Amino acid sequence: MLKLPIHSISLVLCSMNLWAEANTNQLSLRVGAGRAFEFIWIKPGQFMMGAPDSDKLAAAYEKPQRLVQIEQGFYLGKTTVTLGQFRQFVLETGYKTDAETDQRPRYRGGHGYNATRHRFEGYYPQYTWRDPGWPMTDAFPVCDVSWNDALAFCQWLGKKIMMKARLPTEAEWEYACRAGTTNTFFTGDDPASLNGYANVPDESLRRETREPVDASTFRFDDGYPFTAPVGSFKPNPWGLYDMIGNVFQWCADEIPGPPPGSTLSPGVKRILRGGCYNQNIELCRCAARGFAAPWGRYSYTGIRVALTP
Repeated sequence: MLKLPIHSISLVLCSMNLWAEANTNQLSLRVGAGRAFEFIWIKPGQFMMGAPDSDKLAAAYEKPQRLVQIEQGFYLGKTTVTLGQFRQFVLETGYKTDAETDQRPRYRGGHGYNATRHRFEGYYPQYTWRDPGWPMTDAFPVCDVSWNDALAFCQWLGKKIMMKARLPTEAEWEYACRAGTTNTFFTGDDPASLNGYANVPDESLRRETREPVDASTFRFDDGYPFTAPVGSFKPNPWGLYDMIGNVFQWCADEIPGPPPGSTLSPGVKRILRGGCYNQNIELCRCAARGFAAPWGRYSYTGIRVALTP
């Protein structure tokens, strides 16, 4: 197994067409001719996880706030996985996503945007990671992927780079998102503070969907009604892009049923974090938690990879 210590290192593995370079806190891995996979080193530490009682937007299952220790450092993707990176995985493996293979009558296909009707809908066969209903380039985040799809992608990447590639735990994700901050958002407590830092449900989205700009909407226009190319906005204090907004990010954790205080249907759920270009302000808080079945896929669910050195 390739070991990449946390200090300056450069190596070439020609037989694998893999190029890697790391410095004290960053790692860049180019697998083939596609976009490099870039990672930030997240050092061990502790933080207050969850929402305080003073957070009026918080759900009961985001409380109480408690001290959490991150015992081991890890690498976390500087951005979410791009459409081009996911395409490379599919081309090399022939993988078919849940949206492409689910044969249940009500669940064939994915979730997407109907531009004619100005609304989101699903599941329908015309929507998959290849086309959620709006134009994208390979620099956009892959979306319409399930937890199962995310796991398969991590397994492929891990074999390519000879490291353990995985989804972050929920605690690791929030620790990295907060990046040493303690506010509602890593930019402060005011939703307007995210302007320039995140692609969130804003005026441009409501204009496209012909919905009113209400209390669930960020009162600014970030220029993207749907997803934006990864890294289009400013990063959080630890150099991570799109930790809030753009697409939700699957976490490794499993919950056996609905969390206390929720109205979710029974069954095993996986956790989604980070909010997205869609939905509302509440889900874009650092402490916000989303839940979906492992096979669930939406035009706002994506992937951020963690590496265990």
